[in-house]
Amino acid sequence: MSVKRRSIIIIMAFAFASVLYGVAEYYSSSIILYVTEQSLAQKAPSGTDPVQLHKRLSALLATVPNQKEKMQTLLRISGYLEKIQYLAQEDLDRLLASEMP
Repeated sequence: MSVKRRSIIIIMAFAFASVLYGVAEYYSSSIILYVTEQSLAQKAPSGTDPVQLHKRLSALLATVPNQKEKMQTLLRISGYLEKIQYLAQEDLDRLLASEMP
């Protein structure tokens, strides 16, 4: 394989990696939001309406002034959800009222 051909392959691989990084960066907040919503729905007390959870989480995020703080809020909630098996109603209310236990 010639140097020119190797260079083209390396440049193409770098361009592909750059595009993948850009796509991941663009969609990362959407992915984190989706995963957090799904975790909340799975760990919520039985009988909790997923639509209400979505509305409450959206209302909480609407009170946060900028994107960086929204991400921090989602990561904080997600981190808390990783540590527990199930949410009690009080814990759910505290999470969605922006008061962490």
